[in-house]
Amino acid sequence: MAFKDCDKERELIKEIVEGSEKAFSILFFKYLSVLQSFALKFTKSEHAAEEVIQDAFLRIWLNRDKLEQVENVKAYLYKYVSNECLSYLRKKVKEDKAIDLLKSRHSDRDNVTLDSIHLNEINKLITSAVGKLPQQRRKIYELSRGEGKTIPEISEILGLSPSTVKNALVIALKSIRENLIQHGIPLIWLVLLEVSIKN
Repeated sequence: MAFKDCDKERELIKEIVEGSEKAFSILFFKYLSVLQSFALKFTKSEHAAEEVIQDAFLRIWLNRDKLEQVENVKAYLYKYVSNECLSYLRKKVKEDKAIDLLKSRHSDRDNVTLDSIHLNEINKLITSAVGKLPQQRRKIYELSRGEGKTIPEISEILGLSPSTVKNALVIALKSIRENLIQHGIPLIWLVLLEVSIKN
């Protein structure tokens, strides 16, 4: 990286530490491509890689005060993404084991019924979790998952910056996932539910 580029990045970091969402968005998109490729090698899934990147950048934003002491920003970002990848892989191993166990205990017909029960249960849990979100975050979630609106569309509707909408959506999804985990629901069911809502 050229000296001039280093100076620009340090200025960017300074603005992020001070709470600039615009600066954070610039940093996000600057490294997004290489970090997605890195995450994809671990997860073998574009959807999972995207989730890993979102979770990593959410953590970075929430801990942005630490960026001021970072010498190598790229290495710092890779570290966060690596940690999220490892968390994802650990969860996936647990989910795969749980699914294999379900399959071994039930016939195909029983599994269909079991899936329906799970989805009904999750629909109730998701509705409850969404209802507990702050008003603006709930509205963003409903526009995204309920009405299929894109981040730019939601941004225009609510008069918010795209980065604000994206951050709110990431936090909302994380809150819902944590709520499901507390109820002992494997994350695989949340993925299925998100697909059904988007369609």
